[in-house]
Amino acid sequence: MIRHCVICDAAFVASPSDKKVTCSPRCRSERARRVNTGRARRWSAEKKAKLASRGQSANLKKGTVAAKMSPLSGPFETNQNALVWVIRSPEGETYTFRNLNLWLREHSEMLPGTVEQARAGLMQIKRSQQGKTKRSVNSWKGWTLVGWHSPQD
Repeated sequence: MIRHCVICDAAFVASPSDKKVTCSPRCRSERARRVNTGRARRWSAEKKAKLASRGQSANLKKGTVAAKMSPLSGPFETNQNALVWVIRSPEGETYTFRNLNLWLREHSEMLPGTVEQARAGLMQIKRSQQGKTKRSVNSWKGWTLVGWHSPQD
């Protein structure tokens, strides 16, 4: 199909389904310049820094507090994204619970590392069991992951 360039009016070949309206990279660049002249570029580095310096709006602060207190989104067993986990300690004790992060915070004295390290270790085991890692990981400092599932399962 023969089309005419919107910049230089030169004829060029394009398929009917092609959305090209210019004949060359040079004309495309010129068209982009014309179309975008006068438009503000959103989220430049300067604008991002300026927005970050203002901090959260009052409305956003209220929403964050409300979300943290909500039984569906807060750090509770009832969190809608929480899974049921079954883990085994190095001593052979099996624990079944809902919400890994909550359980780790509440039982941090039992863990050989920090809460963050324990979570990372157990998540690495989970990824390994799912086949998402190249190397096989079966335990983290003696702690093993027996299983996990959605509460609806």
